[in-house]
Amino acid sequence: MNEIVKLKSDRIEIEVWTLGARLNGVWFDGIGSLVDGSVTEDEARGAKKYNGAVVGPVANRIAGGRAVIDGTEHRFERNENGITTLHSGATGVHLQTWEVLRQQPDRLVMRLELPDGLGGFPGNRRLQVDYALGPDGMTVRFDASTDAPTWMNLALHPYWSLSKKGREDMRLSVRAETYTPVDDDKIPMGTLNPVTGTQFDLRELQVPDTGIDHNFCLSDLSDKTQHHVRMVGDLGVGLSVWTEAPGVQIYSGKVIGIAVEPQHFPDAMHHPAFPSIELWPGESYKQVSSYHFEKL
Repeated sequence: MNEIVKLKSDRIEIEVWTLGARLNGVWFDGIGSLVDGSVTEDEARGAKKYNGAVVGPVANRIAGGRAVIDGTEHRFERNENGITTLHSGATGVHLQTWEVLRQQPDRLVMRLELPDGLGGFPGNRRLQVDYALGPDGMTVRFDASTDAPTWMNLALHPYWSLSKKGREDMRLSVRAETYTPVDDDKIPMGTLNPVTGTQFDLRELQVPDTGIDHNFCLSDLSDKTQHHVRMVGDLGVGLSVWTEAPGVQIYSGKVIGIAVEPQHFPDAMHHPAFPSIELWPGESYKQVSSYHFEKL
């Protein structure tokens, strides 16, 4: 059963659902919600199944719905045009109900256990997400472990809407020198191309092209004083995002808002030059992202 949890700190309030561990509402100084959430559980399982949800165990796309690890090929649901696997298919974590481990006024920790073979992915896996509020923002941390070789790439998938008209009047910047170009099936071609002179050059705050659904390769991951993504809109709120993840998927094609998804690179299991998403027994997967708001 889905449980709705509300957290609050000095200036920020969020609503989190245990269905998909989804960030279903965000308010800053009473302004919002700044994300496009679901009104009903049916909506969250249907038309808005990814909105605000944690997606995985392998976020984004897998070419051909198959991959090999430790000498064994595994096959997954090809739920996008019968060709690729998107967000791990119908058994992905966005449609799983997470267990509440700890709840405080400003913090929520949830856990999800995935059995070996679910959706075609190997390993009995334990996942955890930790939402923690600060005075003017929040930190989202993922942790995961496995008892067999597998892949792990979790991503939070909110559609940010800092404008009265959703995506319109929103400006965006991404601190990335390169991006991963894709083929007609939106699968990376294996190269890291410079953003200079392209629609993907978002290093300065601007209204993004609506045709962007790409991974950006982030710069200076160790520098926690500099944001990787910044967004502003006519609601008078600015958002800055910093992440440990090597990439961020930007999807600007929906009028409801702009998706900003810290992640590893899409289809990484087929591109050895990309940062690895393999997770082996005895290892720990971790990803931390922070979101900070300000009045403009």
